[in-house]
Amino acid sequence: MSTSEPPKTFISDLRPSRSATIEATVVQLEAPREVPSRDGSMIQLRNGRLKDGTGEIALVLWGAEVDRVAQGDHIRIVDGWVKDYQGRPQISLGRTGKLEKMEAAPAGRPPSSP
Repeated sequence: MSTSEPPKTFISDLRPSRSATIEATVVQLEAPREVPSRDGSMIQLRNGRLKDGTGEIALVLWGAEVDRVAQGDHIRIVDGWVKDYQGRPQISLGRTGKLEKMEAAPAGRPPSSP
């Protein structure tokens, strides 16, 4: 990991109103749908779920992001935005986040030392 890369966070540690970098597996994806955007045009939206060794979180993909992942993909979200939606946390790329596909499954939380 380079020194400029943000530290990885585990899903169980995610909190709303914070950006985060996580590695997780896409365990569920709903069919894409179109919804109105703020400017009145239509934009694609796709909901899903991510899982790591510590828990699960809702994933929201917008626009061109919708077709970038498939169920079973191992991904890294860098500087994703975590927010609370209907009482549950969810993560999206927000304005500055990046999505990267990974070759191997992300590792879970390391065991605690005795």
